[in-house]
Amino acid sequence: MNFSYAQAPMVVDQHIYRKAFQEYLRKGTPIMWSIKQERPTTHYIWRTRRDGKVRSAHAEREGQIFSWDDPPEGGHPGEDYNCRCTAEPYFPEISEYIELSTDGIGTKSGWDNNDFVDHYFNGRGRGVTLSEIGHSRKIIEAFIDLRGEAIKQQIARAARTSRSGNVSYSFVNTYDMTGVVFAIGDTTIGGSFSGQSDEINGVLTIKGNLDFYLNDEFADPLDIGVEVDDYRPSSVVHDIGHGLSEIGEAIGSIGETLYENVHKPLDDYLRERAGLKQLVRKHSRTGRDGVPYPITGEWSGNLKGQIYADPARSQY
Repeated sequence: MNFSYAQAPMVVDQHIYRKAFQEYLRKGTPIMWSIKQERPTTHYIWRTRRDGKVRSAHAEREGQIFSWDDPPEGGHPGEDYNCRCTAEPYFPEISEYIELSTDGIGTKSGWDNNDFVDHYFNGRGRGVTLSEIGHSRKIIEAFIDLRGEAIKQQIARAARTSRSGNVSYSFVNTYDMTGVVFAIGDTTIGGSFSGQSDEINGVLTIKGNLDFYLNDEFADPLDIGVEVDDYRPSSVVHDIGHGLSEIGEAIGSIGETLYENVHKPLDDYLRERAGLKQLVRKHSRTGRDGVPYPITGEWSGNLKGQIYADPARSQY
């Protein structure tokens, strides 16, 4: 965001100077001290009345930047005898940014639908992690693409509330990851930010750590379009010929052959044509004896940035 002081209105509160001068007349309180109690920045821009009554020494200071902690000769604006000059709060022009990075997100390859179903029947309910199933990178990158900018905005608002000090923010919601890892689908992702913000001259510097978590459960293989009867090699095979209702262990491999060579290719084709929104179910839901299992994940990250404290000037 580009910002020019030539485009901005002068930010001068004459009430502050009038109040400071009254305190000086009534109590002898130095004008500089009164002003500093209410000043919004550490530096200011010297502004004159720009007329023929301005003394030459002050006219030379027009537009110059001074620190409240290092007054020029004769003092700050309004402190010298009959001085009508004012101090415009100095807000430096910056290039705003907030960067969010994640650590240890793993690879992009992992379990396919068959692996999820196999664990459903053979894993005895043992939970698995994103890194174990190999989908950490896919899920994390998809989440950051989906919610990264919103998280930056929310942390920026928290930093403005804190100004200089500790900053914390927590978030949790359910997100549809069907298009990323079809077997995971809707899943809960949450996290928290813990860091610091420092304000100097109307600019906030933010830095801190992010911790994320994912909670999901694989509970029904039918939800991903894999039929139980077809998947299990030793299961009952239906609708072969007329009246054939059961085939024993000796020819149980026929079920797996039918799944791999007939049902799965057709199912995949139809789901692709339908944008993974329609499922093909050709057999009964009987014979299910698997155990649902949790899918969890944890990862961390860092956030740093520099933004204007005034939201009216900021892109965040």
